Amino acid sequence: MLILAFAAACGDDDDSSDGGTSPGNATASPQPKTGGEIVIQHRPFRSFDPHFTAFGRDISQQGMVFRGLYKLDINDKMQPELAASLPQISADGKTYTIAMKPGLKWSDGQPLTAKDAVAAFQRTCNPDVAGQYSANLFNIVGCQEYYTAAEKSASEKDTLLKNLGVKQLSDTSLEIKLKQPQATFAIQLALWFSWPLPSHVITTPGAEWPTDPTKLVFSGPFKATAYTEKDTMVLERNPNYGGGHLAYLDKITIKYIENLETSNNAFRSGELLLTRANTAALDVLRSDPKLGKELSVAEKVGNTIGLTMNANIAPLNNAKLRLALSQATDRATLNKVVLKDANTVSTSWIPEDLIGLDADPFAKSIGYNPEQAKKTFQESGAPAGVKITISVIDSPGDKDTAAFLKEQWKKILGVELEVEVVDSPTLQGKYEDETYGVVLQGWTQDYPDPENWVDGLFNSDGPNNHYGCANPKLDDLLTKAKVNLNDAERIKQYVEINKLIAEEVCGMAPLYHQRTFYLVSDKLKGAREFSTSQDRYLAGDWAVEEWYLN
Repeated sequence: MLILAFAAACGDDDDSSDGGTSPGNATASPQPKTGGEIVIQHRPFRSFDPHFTAFGRDISQQGMVFRGLYKLDINDKMQPELAASLPQISADGKTYTIAMKPGLKWSDGQPLTAKDAVAAFQRTCNPDVAGQYSANLFNIVGCQEYYTAAEKSASEKDTLLKNLGVKQLSDTSLEIKLKQPQATFAIQLALWFSWPLPSHVITTPGAEWPTDPTKLVFSGPFKATAYTEKDTMVLERNPNYGGGHLAYLDKITIKYIENLETSNNAFRSGELLLTRANTAALDVLRSDPKLGKELSVAEKVGNTIGLTMNANIAPLNNAKLRLALSQATDRATLNKVVLKDANTVSTSWIPEDLIGLDADPFAKSIGYNPEQAKKTFQESGAPAGVKITISVIDSPGDKDTAAFLKEQWKKILGVELEVEVVDSPTLQGKYEDETYGVVLQGWTQDYPDPENWVDGLFNSDGPNNHYGCANPKLDDLLTKAKVNLNDAERIKQYVEINKLIAEEVCGMAPLYHQRTFYLVSDKLKGAREFSTSQDRYLAGDWAVEEWYLN
């Protein structure tokens, strides 16, 4: 999932100096309690369509009300959710047959069938929807051809839709045909872009998605019953959820609060039971006798934050200038002074342990080096005093990070960095529309494979490539690695891919890996206990059915 580094991303080392608790340190009651209501903090979503969006805060809220055929459990192992069993895979690895549980219903009582499951793939591959995770499904027969047909006629699109390699076999079964065997395909069936589509509400693959969630019906543990844009959304238990046990909580009220200083104050007063922690005040939170005990840090690192530089526009279409900016960024001081030593500094986009690299592997080539930065800047031919804009939201950590970069780049390179402060939906829109200069943006791991860190993000035509990374060698490596069934060879290919991304500053200059800090009330159980690298915005938000009041 894409993440914009709202309020500065955060993390810590594995010792106890973070001042908070990790998921393994919390003890759940032996018997979860049913009933009760809670109020939590979130940030406004830009899209509520799981077949379109790639942003964590959108997917976090969608996952509270929608679910799919499969899910990843707390150990990242694939398990049936609305499916009756794991998929049956043909001997040649190219046909997947899925049986669904009988008697499934949407929240309005209408049957949830294989027709709805097929419709999900039709929507994600649809050229008019332009799903940002569509590349994950390009190995399905006909998906890429359908997705790239935006300029074709309606009749041509209909023909391509009919040729899509996903079909309903019965009310409770479907079949998926692949072009080639793929080691990671099954896990795509556990992700949001594969969640069944309510085809009795969204009647065609390219139909407009309602902006008001209450106009929808749901397959997940909760259903949206009230919504006020940028203010609140109310979720109530869905009695028709067929994925497992019903949610323990009766109701969750989401308060949309952009500024984490504001949300943390609301947590202090008891108005909220869960919020992201304001890392700009991490020292204060750690030392607080009460809040220090309620401060929780995600134990598993699954995020990278970087300087995302729009190589589609001048002057950032100059690769030497992007490299100079990376070399003029003191990551260690940024982390220690501005981000309260909350992150692991790194120049690697893919987490090093996922592909067997030493820590911070590209420090010598793209890391902080003021003298080399000045030489690289001269080589770029960029004029003295060149102006660049960074867009951030109105939150202390973001603004402090931008101020730090402004001062450093001016002092070392003479670059004039202009800071633009916007709300988070606007920032997400600027990123998707590619009308930004620089943003603090990153990626949260969806599943533990290096493919997830690059496929669709660094292909020249990748749906999530909104920074103009275009490299034929990268494209070739990405294509080969996706269908390589030799795991050792795949890892070597991803090591090379990671090197090209970093050393060519291909739209992205990695800054640090993060673990996220939350404030979780002692009254709320399940959030901390289910906090993993699957967290999308809040602790344990991928498993809200497990939340309960103590």
